[in-house]
Amino acid sequence: MSLNIPEHLRVYVALTEEGDSINRFKCPVCSFRTRLGPGALRMHLLLKSDPKVETQYDHTHEEYMKTAEFTLDTVKKLALFSRIELKD
Repeated sequence: MSLNIPEHLRVYVALTEEGDSINRFKCPVCSFRTRLGPGALRMHLLLKSDPKVETQYDHTHEEYMKTAEFTLDTVKKLALFSRIELKD
């Protein structure tokens, strides 16, 4: 059974081969991928787009965040879908 992820949210996920759960959350700008959850992806985007964080700042991320709406509501929506969890 395939997940019914809205088209505007598909850019943030990599599905399993079966397409039944989220394998990783991915950055639409760079090669960053994580299984920590959509909140970790949002934090990545925010840190990379903040010019005050000189060690991590990336202009491309800043431009993306100016046009994209990756809000807390987006994180909540992505968190509702089935995903592979990290194991202890």
